[in-house]
Amino acid sequence: MRRVLVFRHGIVINRYFMLAMERYFARRGWDVRNRSYPSTRKFVEEHARDLSEELLQIDQQLTRQGEPHEIYVVTHSLGGLVLRYALTHFAMPPIRRAVLMVPPNNGSIAARFFRNFPPYRWIFGTKAGSQLSADLPGIFVEAGVPEGTDIGIIAGTVPRRRWPTPLEQPHDGVVTVAEMRLDAFPLKALPHGHTMILFSRYAWEEVESFLDRGNFLKSTTNAKEASRA
Repeated sequence: MRRVLVFRHGIVINRYFMLAMERYFARRGWDVRNRSYPSTRKFVEEHARDLSEELLQIDQQLTRQGEPHEIYVVTHSLGGLVLRYALTHFAMPPIRRAVLMVPPNNGSIAARFFRNFPPYRWIFGTKAGSQLSADLPGIFVEAGVPEGTDIGIIAGTVPRRRWPTPLEQPHDGVVTVAEMRLDAFPLKALPHGHTMILFSRYAWEEVESFLDRGNFLKSTTNAKEASRA
């Protein structure tokens, strides 16, 4: 059985930020599909349509080849909203399991704090970036809560804020754990920042555990932080 693992990175970064994790899973026999996409140049809805088309193409190609397969997805930040929207609004092949890493499921107070600063608009753009900085409910509710796919959430926690944003603990420096939660899905907190979590072997192992078995590891690298989440 071929296990296809599709990555979707967050806003203003690219596939190279997930390259170390790609290599980790490729060494373990996964067929990893990790591509860059123009995260600031389209709205979440457009990114979701693109993801739907990519996954349908993968599924159709492997089906034509007569190759048994399962599709899994791992997302980072904005990518979680993209996957949620795709699953609830577009035709999708069956997704066996998915892990959303540090997703702004319930908005981002940090993005709202910076939205009136010109550098925010220059960097994050006026499409998906504007959706991330919009008031609730917005795209965060429009993305919906997918059914029929086993989904887990990995949150990050750090002791300090990098920017003067009104983040409540626990948070990953960008998004609070409360903003990452969706009650329908299990959440595991790890002591890493919003971007650095992509380079953590502990995070990769948690992702692997959920993709393999549908649950996170019982132990944690930081039980105190996890209990606060």
